[in-house]
Amino acid sequence: MLALINRADTQSHYNTIILYDDQRLIKVRPTTNKLVKKLRQHFALDYHNDICKTIAKALNIKKNVPYICRDFWLMQVGPVVAHNRTWFRWQYQSDMWDYVDNYTRVIVRHRMVLQWAISRKVMEKRQHRCKQIASYLKQQTALVCPTFKLADLGHTHSLEVLDKLMVKIEKYKRALILGKVGFLEFTDEVDDDLNHNRYWQLPDTEF
Repeated sequence: MLALINRADTQSHYNTIILYDDQRLIKVRPTTNKLVKKLRQHFALDYHNDICKTIAKALNIKKNVPYICRDFWLMQVGPVVAHNRTWFRWQYQSDMWDYVDNYTRVIVRHRMVLQWAISRKVMEKRQHRCKQIASYLKQQTALVCPTFKLADLGHTHSLEVLDKLMVKIEKYKRALILGKVGFLEFTDEVDDDLNHNRYWQLPDTEF
């Protein structure tokens, strides 16, 4: 899926056009809002509770909140029409961007061009929000999913050391669960591109 095009303001029975990167178009009845909510059926994160209410709030992102999970980066690109927006899947490793006057164009896989009436400044702010959330997820994953080696068990431990070790084991078990649902799939290349120490001091939450 490449884009969710909002058509909720038309008289058609179909509220959304789904655009695929092979240029196929499918018209569906659910609005873009409903489709974004349904992402929780396929990904580990819920847009409303996990992204908007927890991560975006911690990062002080108050509007145009993107949906970020693994390599699936979905950003809002259109105006609010009939309480819905158009969404674009940013494939950050391959998409090429171009800015002319107050328009933004993106070239997808060197063969498809999409354009929106959005200035470069506005689009770069939205891209920045994507990077903030992706970097936050990367860092939080590292915090809750430490590496664990059998050598950590050692031979003899005090009760205090054993308590700390049990906490580490529980976090490791959580890491295995998160790994099975694809939560840990961030490449080193993306992490290097995101960070450069720009997002290093991020707020801590209960997420």
